[in-house]
Formats: sequence, structure tokens, C-alpha cells
Amino acid sequence: MTESKTAETKTTPESQNGTVKQLVEPSPRAVQTVESSQDFLAQVVGNESREGERIQAGPILKLMYDTAAAVSIRHSGHRTVMLRLDRLDMTGLICHMDLVRLEGRVIEAGRSSMVVEVRCMTKRPMERDFIPCHVGYLTMVAINDQGQPTRSMPPFSYDSPLGKEARMLAAHRRSQLDERKQSMAWIEQEHNLRVQDVMEREPFARYDYLSPEESEVHVKGQLLPSGLYQDRRVLAGDLLVWLERIATYTARHFTRNTHVVTISLDEIEFNRALHATDRIELRSRVVYVRTHTLQVTIDITVHTMDGQRYNLDPVNFIILNYQPNGTKKRIHTGLRLTDNDQVSLKRYLKARTKHSFWKSNPESHLILSF
Repeated sequence: MTESKTAETKTTPESQNGTVKQLVEPSPRAVQTVESSQDFLAQVVGNESREGERIQAGPILKLMYDTAAAVSIRHSGHRTVMLRLDRLDMTGLICHMDLVRLEGRVIEAGRSSMVVEVRCMTKRPMERDFIPCHVGYLTMVAINDQGQPTRSMPPFSYDSPLGKEARMLAAHRRSQLDERKQSMAWIEQEHNLRVQDVMEREPFARYDYLSPEESEVHVKGQLLPSGLYQDRRVLAGDLLVWLERIATYTARHFTRNTHVVTISLDEIEFNRALHATDRIELRSRVVYVRTHTLQVTIDITVHTMDGQRYNLDPVNFIILNYQPNGTKKRIHTGLRLTDNDQVSLKRYLKARTKHSFWKSNPESHLILSF
């Protein structure tokens, strides 16, 4: 990226001791386009001893975050952090020792934030071509040295060969977000839900039933920042890896099956920074069960060093239960809900509504526009 003009300097007298110092005024950066923001990462993922086995979603989520960070830094010229991850479908198969390539680009930008599209492709050792797998949209925010949003983002233009496509993708994303929000709004207004009205009819006889509380996995710990920044801020990519690990453990515990994998994430929003001194408490529960998939919701409570406590928005994972040979496996454990547990009924109804939306509005078709 080039600058439109060189930085200007001027001298001003020091008010206290009369010395003269130079002040450097940052020059405005050139208008950025979709093409100028493009970047990619590529890695051989997983462990050689498990070559050919399906890899968990955590390492791929971390790579998608790293790609979005690289693209947003390239575009903004500042350090960036993740504010939001849109719903992400991860139904494509990625195995240990596959070559994974992730390509990112900015499709929308404001004064301090930008939406980065990340497309993931995989190539196995015996194949010649990359196969499209996942598409994700991450909202990144440019921050200054004090960790506050900066307003010095360069202007963004769609006046380029890829600009028209990016504008259409950004509009599609906004309409999808609005539609999902509207589909969920009515549930919060309900206060007298009943099991018979909320729960779906069981598709087959299950052997065991657990309440959401009985499915809970409760952990607490600290994350060490993997970056080199002095404020010791925890990177969102590291948090995603930890959350996904706890979600899959919860699914294994519920299904009594070690072969589970995350295939979709609901919208995730991190509206507060996490630091190495924070203790993070996670409560993970199964809130919805279908024939081969279940949804896990993780509640996040942050305990700061000075004794304060606050909650982040819950994170939802859709997880597939499968056989060792890779085929789908029925989940023989069901959920047991009661009319008195309105919180669990609301979560079940939200998960059911989201699942219907997920099935009727797949994001995989966006891969074709690449």
C-alpha cells in the first residue's frame, strides 16, 4: 500500500525548558480497494500421526481469525481486534495433514471497523486442486496503542473490478443478519412456554434423557495471550479454540461418543476486551438435540483482577455426531425439559428456530462467487 503524500513535520517550542522538538503529522493514506486488502495464509494442519482423520474445528477457526487479522491490518495500517464473527458453516471435510489455504479480503469498511470475508480451501496430499470448504465473515476493529478504536482508517472504495461483487456480498450479509434477528425477537416476549408446545416430537426411541443442567460442563481458567502486545490482551482466536474444545467435550459427554465435530457456529460478538489477568468461567450445556446433531450453548463469565464480574454473550455451536468411518450416528440421549424451566425452554426454542433458519438458508452457496 502506498501513501498519497509524504508525512509533514513541523517544529514547536517546548513549553517548559525551551527546547525544540519535531512533531510528525501523519499523512492521509490512499484510498483502499477490495484488491489492495487481499491476503492469504496457508498451512499444513494437524498431526502427522493422525493423517486422514477429520480435524476438529478449533485450529481452523484460529487460522480464519489469523487471516482476518492479517487482512484488516493490511487495510487499516493499525493493530486490529475481532468484534464479531457471523454465523459460520463448517460442513466441509478437513483432515489432519491437509494443506489449508485461507484467502481474505475486506468487503465493507467504516471509520474504525471493517468486515473481512475469509474463504477456506483444502487440498489433500493425493489431490491436485483445492476444494472450497468454509466461508466466514469477521468484523474487525482498528485500535490504537491504548486499545481504543482509531478513527484514522483510510477511505474504502468499491470502484474496482472486485468492488461490485464485494458490495453485493456486504448487502447480502446485512439482509441475512436482519432476517435472523427478526426471526428470534418474538421468543424473548414469551413467558409462559410449555414443553408440549416447544419440543419437537422424538424421531425415534432414545435410551437416556438428561436435563440441560445435567449435561453441564463447568470450567474456569485463564488464557495466556499469544501476541506480543504490551497490554496482554487475549486474542479472540485463542478464545475460539478454547470454546470449541469445551463445546465438543460437552457433546462427547452427552452422546457418550468421542467422534463429534463442530459443523456450525452461531453469531459471536466480543464487546469487551479480555486480558491475561482475567479469569474466565465457562458453563457449557446441551440445549437442543436432533437425530444426528445437537446444539451446545456456552455462557461466559469474566472475573477481573480488581474483583469485577461481567458476562459476555453466549456462544452456540452445532455439533455432528458420527461413526468412526465418518457416517452420521444417531444420538440416543435426549433432553428432558419441564414447564418450570423457562430459561431452558427459551433456549430450546431459539435453537430450534436457528436450526430451521440454518437448514433453509445455507451459506455454502457463497463459495461459488469466489
